[in-house]
Amino acid sequence: MKVLQIINNLGSGGAEKLISDFVPVMNKSENLNVDILLLTDEGNIYSDQLNEMGISIHTISLRNLYSPLNIYHIRKYIVEGKYDIVHAHIFPTNYWVSLASMTILRNKPKFVLTEHSTYNKRRSIKYFRYIEKGIYSNYDKVICISEKTYENLIEWINPKTKFIEKYKVIQNGINLSRYNDSTPLKMKEINTLFDSNTKLVAMVGRFSAAKDQETVIKAMTYLEDNVHLLLVGEGSLKNYNKELSKSLGLKNRVHFLGYRNDVERILKTVDIIVMSSNWEGFGLAAVEGMASKKPVIATDIPGLRDIVNEGGLLFERKNSKDLSRLIRVLIDNSEYYDEICKSGLRKSKEYSLSNMINKYINIYNDIINYIG
Repeated sequence: MKVLQIINNLGSGGAEKLISDFVPVMNKSENLNVDILLLTDEGNIYSDQLNEMGISIHTISLRNLYSPLNIYHIRKYIVEGKYDIVHAHIFPTNYWVSLASMTILRNKPKFVLTEHSTYNKRRSIKYFRYIEKGIYSNYDKVICISEKTYENLIEWINPKTKFIEKYKVIQNGINLSRYNDSTPLKMKEINTLFDSNTKLVAMVGRFSAAKDQETVIKAMTYLEDNVHLLLVGEGSLKNYNKELSKSLGLKNRVHFLGYRNDVERILKTVDIIVMSSNWEGFGLAAVEGMASKKPVIATDIPGLRDIVNEGGLLFERKNSKDLSRLIRVLIDNSEYYDEICKSGLRKSKEYSLSNMINKYINIYNDIINYIG
């Protein structure tokens, strides 16, 4: 079976990381060959390591995410590659793949879409509902990464009852051993000024409206000077957050590490992991934090609530004072700290990468063999 994964790029987002994790493992499955097609190579951070693993990665020559000409190039690539399954991820790739599918009349593959978020700005514009009803109707299966992602999508596009079965939930997974067994960095490998008295809080994620690093930065103003914040990732709001840190007098306590290929080692080094998101489809970084045997504090929102509940701590969205209170409780109470670490580790075992991959392969086989 030939499978083509299509996504905007292989940048620092959760969907991109998920693909970089599961494609190499999936490619080892018997009778399964998985390639990747990108709309642009701008900002790619996973291509080199995937190429080293023998994964075929191709980029559309336009290198323009929003050009309708992507429809032609995607169609051409699918037809020439003779793929059995075409699997699309995130906007605008999901639009272009859907429209490309309408132009393939012979030897048409099956089309799968993964819905990665509980919310997007298009859902605040009424006419997009009718556009997206059409876009989603062209897929043979739509996979949602959490129950809340599924609920919100169904409410948004309101598919006819006879089509509801094509919408499924497969929760994301991670390579648990990578985070369970990683070796911590030495404190001074991160910053030479850190010492044994330093307490480290970390957040991993793209600097975007969804992630809200601003609230974590503001929480630092309520904490002692020995508490430092590590922000891992890149994105359009990075400079804004840098300026915010300076304006709050936190320049020496908030550290912007950029993209890192040793995130698992950073998570093992820090004391507390935070996810201060405005919205999330799943919250992969929360699972990675729990699997690292560290306490996770996350926003009490759909997509994070179910993951972190019973495995970590939740705080009110945008409430920096509430967040700082929880950080201080964990720092001051070692027994409670250890209790949260243990509950998080137990919860993380529900989200294994191998389990997720097996479910995807079963979906592929089902739609290939379906007669109806």
